[in-house]
Amino acid sequence: MPRLTYYKATRPDGTDFRTGTIDYAAALRTGEIIRHPAKMVRDDPSTYLSVSIHPTNCTGMRWPCRLFRVEPVGRVLRAETSNSKRSCSALRVVEELPAHMALGPQGEEIAALIERCREITAEEAQRLPTTRAPA
Repeated sequence: MPRLTYYKATRPDGTDFRTGTIDYAAALRTGEIIRHPAKMVRDDPSTYLSVSIHPTNCTGMRWPCRLFRVEPVGRVLRAETSNSKRSCSALRVVEELPAHMALGPQGEEIAALIERCREITAEEAQRLPTTRAPA
């Protein structure tokens, strides 16, 4: 059976979306293993580190983000609420991946569209309804 790949999306500064206190970018730089201080309890997010087996389904992900490939250290539990979520008490950050992978197969294009929307002028916004395809 092929080995699963695990992903973690973070804020642009490299910290987790949920608390902003776990620094995945720093762990990548130092090689340090990230350990959760609590005893892991299934489906209680306050007791574990959450990872995904799909880069597009990372818990709490918002754009912009950073995306990391991680390896759980020790026991891994599958979440009862989602087939792609996994829980672990410790993990190693292996590498940073292109953030657009978190947006799906057309992630580069979606990221470019989001960035373009941030720069849209009032005149361009007024023309948007006329650019739609006929119904």
